[in-house]
Parts: sequence; structure tokens; C-alpha cells
Amino acid sequence: MTLHITEFEGAAALSEFRIQQLLPRLQAIHDKVSGVAARFVHLVAADHAPEPAELQKLGALLSYGEPFTSKAVGVLVVVSPRFGTVSPWASKATDIAHNCGNALKRIERITEFHIGLRDGARATPGQLEALAALLHDRMTESVMFERATAHQLF
Repeated sequence: MTLHITEFEGAAALSEFRIQQLLPRLQAIHDKVSGVAARFVHLVAADHAPEPAELQKLGALLSYGEPFTSKAVGVLVVVSPRFGTVSPWASKATDIAHNCGNALKRIERITEFHIGLRDGARATPGQLEALAALLHDRMTESVMFERATAHQLF
């Protein structure tokens, strides 16, 4: 049986206050860091490809919080719940979706961080790992550098 994964881009994951706290720590790792932005992305796993009406219903359910208005540019760091686990957020969101009549296996939420670099700078693999270390809790979360890798949660 093939699992169908549908992605829903969500709200901003960082407040302006949190950005101002995080930015100097990121700049201490790479002096060309010019900014950071983050958004939630919801991954919905189902046994079937969702129909347009299902997509609309799920889209409405997963629309909450402050809209993500930043440009999604820069180094991409994706943070997900630890592989092999089901997050408490996913358990509750999946229950809510089922109670709303959605036929799906699970909803999971990941966070995409975009770290802007000035002057066309690039991050070395070591810098990338250090930046990612600031953005996730290694005990409960996994980090990757492509959104598609998060599909392995299912």
C-alpha cells in the first residue's frame, strides 16, 4: 500500500522577538548571516490521494497563526520530530482531523528555517551542522536539509 503525502505550507514559526534572540547566536557561527525566517509545514499522510474537497477541508483546518510573509531564501534547515516517533502535536492534530471527518493516517508538523547569507556567501558543512544544532533539540527532533527527507517520518 502506497502512502500519499500532501504538504500544506503554514504560518510563521518564529516571532520577531525569537528572531532577535536567535540571530546573534547564528551570526556567531557564520558572520555573513543576515537574517532568519521560519515557517511550519504540515505533512498529511493518507492511503489515497486527497480529493479537492478534502484538500480544501484540510487546508482550512491547518490554517492558523500569523501568516508567513518572509521570502523563503537562504540556507534551508528542516526540523522534524525525531524519526521513528509520533509527536504529541501529531497525535492531537490527527485526532482533530479524524473528528472533523478526514480519512487520513497522520498529520505531522515540521519547521523550515531559512537562514539568509550576505554577499553570496555559502556555509561550509561544519557551519551548516553548527547552525542546525542551534535550531533543534537533538533529543526529540531530527534535522535535515531538504523538505522531502521529512517524508521518512511516515
